[in-house]
Amino acid sequence: MSVKFGLSDRAWLNTAHQGPLPLEAAAVARAAIEHKLDPRLIDEEAFFEVPERLRATLGRLINAERSEVVLANSTSYGLDLLARGLPLRAGDEVLVVQGDFPASIYPWLPLQRRGVKVRTVAAPSGVLEPDDLRAALTDRTRVLCSSWVFSFTGAAVDVPALVEVCRAHGEVTFVLNGSQAVGARPADVRSLGVDALVSCGFKWLCGPYATGLAWLSGDLLARLECEQGYWLAHVEEISRPPDRYELRGDLGAAAHDVFCTANLTTFPAWERAVRLLLDEGIEQIERHDQALVQRLIDGLPPGWRLTSPSARGQRSTLVFLEPEPPATIERALARLDAAGVDVGVRAGRIRVSPHVHNTPEDVDRFLTALAG
Repeated sequence: MSVKFGLSDRAWLNTAHQGPLPLEAAAVARAAIEHKLDPRLIDEEAFFEVPERLRATLGRLINAERSEVVLANSTSYGLDLLARGLPLRAGDEVLVVQGDFPASIYPWLPLQRRGVKVRTVAAPSGVLEPDDLRAALTDRTRVLCSSWVFSFTGAAVDVPALVEVCRAHGEVTFVLNGSQAVGARPADVRSLGVDALVSCGFKWLCGPYATGLAWLSGDLLARLECEQGYWLAHVEEISRPPDRYELRGDLGAAAHDVFCTANLTTFPAWERAVRLLLDEGIEQIERHDQALVQRLIDGLPPGWRLTSPSARGQRSTLVFLEPEPPATIERALARLDAAGVDVGVRAGRIRVSPHVHNTPEDVDRFLTALAG
């Protein structure tokens, strides 16, 4: 991989928690801080150029028009936008998935105060299956919200299969949380067929914290009932008052952006990080990441059991492991830390999540320390 990172001699295998910032992106962030130290250096045109450049890059990432991209500060921003804006009425139903990450669940819960039913669908396999969804749908179902990759199991849903079930049933809006997938695999919204895709930017997209995006199909965007009036989106310059104070009707998804879209210390660095990944090629990154996952699975030492999927079509870049007695996670974590290897722990299991910055040697180092 040609993207350069400034990691120490430790092996960071915890991208599912935080992705490292590339060196070029870090330089952009440092320059922004220098400008803030001396505000004479801040160009007023940047307030318009920064969001538009980021919007274009994110559109390239997900094969969307820039007018369809909402700039956000998290996954939750996009989900909250949809929960507040969709025309849901008392008696309507939103389906969420048992065991999904809380970010996919909580934005919908306030709707219950309006009489909207939020119902949890069981996922016995650790991920939502088409049959699970088919059995759960009713004539009142209006929304399905599911993660693409489940943070607590490492399993990836079959998105096209779920889309097919939703379309066969009728008007069910499919909202996909891509936070544990976008950046680690291609995310072409045209091919996926979903109605909305939301994601953070600080995991597999290697951006700073408090970055995110949402994509809404044209039909879905037109159905939103919420409206906001962020001034910077509606003016063409900031050096004088407009002739008339009125809302523009040509903003598209930008009408729903998070406020302070210039975000001069964060968004330019994230834009550079995403552009570096795109220049590397998301398909190439996926092949690299999956080769590391396969190396890890193939080299798993005795006494450890893989609990996430091993089959290529079902697995992700999140690998879950649990020990067989008398081995314990606590002792394994101590050995890994001493060996300079950083991983995560979720749902009582070790979670390993390699990405573009990792090498086969990082995986081997992990396996050696795990074996003790």
